[in-house]
Amino acid sequence: MWGETMSQNLWITVIAVAVYLTSAVGGKNSPPPPAPSTPPPIQQPATNGTTKTVSVSREAVSLRENRAAGSQILATLPKGVRLSVEQDEGDWYKVRTDDGKVGWVARWMTQPASATTTRPSSSFEVVGYYAENNRNDTRAYASLAKNLDKITAVAPFFYRADGYGNISGNHNNNLMKLAKSNNIKTLALVHNIQSDNFSSTAISKLLNSPSARSRAVNGILRLLQEQGYSGVNIDFEGVPSKDRAKLTAFFRELSSVLRPKGLLVTASLPAKTRDDPRSSWSGAYDYAAIAPYLDQVMIMTYDQHYRNGPPGPVASQNWVEQVISYTVKNFPANRVLMGIAAYGYDWTSKSGRALNFNAIDQLIKKHKIVPKWHSTHQVPHFTYYASGVRHEVWYENQHSTAAKLRIAEKYKIGGVAIWRLGYEDPGIWRLF
Repeated sequence: MWGETMSQNLWITVIAVAVYLTSAVGGKNSPPPPAPSTPPPIQQPATNGTTKTVSVSREAVSLRENRAAGSQILATLPKGVRLSVEQDEGDWYKVRTDDGKVGWVARWMTQPASATTTRPSSSFEVVGYYAENNRNDTRAYASLAKNLDKITAVAPFFYRADGYGNISGNHNNNLMKLAKSNNIKTLALVHNIQSDNFSSTAISKLLNSPSARSRAVNGILRLLQEQGYSGVNIDFEGVPSKDRAKLTAFFRELSSVLRPKGLLVTASLPAKTRDDPRSSWSGAYDYAAIAPYLDQVMIMTYDQHYRNGPPGPVASQNWVEQVISYTVKNFPANRVLMGIAAYGYDWTSKSGRALNFNAIDQLIKKHKIVPKWHSTHQVPHFTYYASGVRHEVWYENQHSTAAKLRIAEKYKIGGVAIWRLGYEDPGIWRLF
């Protein structure tokens, strides 16, 4: 059933995915005056530690610089992580993690380590968006395969809904086998890309037709059941604000069909700090109205600054916290997943281009750059010149991700969603 139609539309989807990062999909806030410094280094493993080990017994525990609840947080440790005890100071342990971080944890948040290890607690989700630019693009698969013990769900960016409610795309058997054999949930991501961008026209046509909505809902159900997905991730972007009530109706109808079958209903939603029904980007998404119909929401807390806008952080710390603070007022915190960007932008005076972490790292090496750390935005950035042209780069790495996990800990949200697998700083996986 999914053969010929899905194959015909595969390369339309593949080409569209390649331009996803270069689409203007976020806010237009301007950065405050810079206050650069250098990011904190990852400490090296201690050489004189004891053999005593403990494990984290709470859902998320802070690894701190000193024996004080208010001291700097070096990392957020999920439940079940094993720690080597270096010092025992009453209410505090000085510990070393497997990746070499040394710091202090509250003793009451640990327990004697068991002889066996398990996957991270499913109460903190780590969702990886899975996309491929072409047939030979193996970056997402390699990232997934290397981090099977960290990732709890994968969302293949493979499927499209058109204006008539038809669902088309491609199925990757190897990906599904890898995920299922490692107890990783699979969420079929359905988007509204037409040609090379998210189509406001197509999604508006779909939402305003009851028959098209019904066709889409039934098509999604058929896809999930036939291919064995755990659920769906709806990534409808650029929905006109006038279709606010129709989008809510779609989620209601989708939920009423999928949930009784034991299938998850999730959605990737635009980040916002307040509800503006007239906003051309986020006005259609009535958080409070759609909340009852969604099992999880992946908030796209990135593209605060984007390709066609002025340079600035992809996701500054203060902005991300404002978004999450607003979101948890409308959704149960344990259903909220914070979007984690795995990329950056390189701007000139004309426009910007999206770059993954590896490409940015190559720029740093080529131009012998020492990146700066913006202490307010909690992200790295740098400038360089090429052929006499000034470039300004803002991006995300393991240090900025660690800072955002402190927000996740503060608001007790359900997890994170990484866009996209294979683009990230490999160091971020040490944080989970």
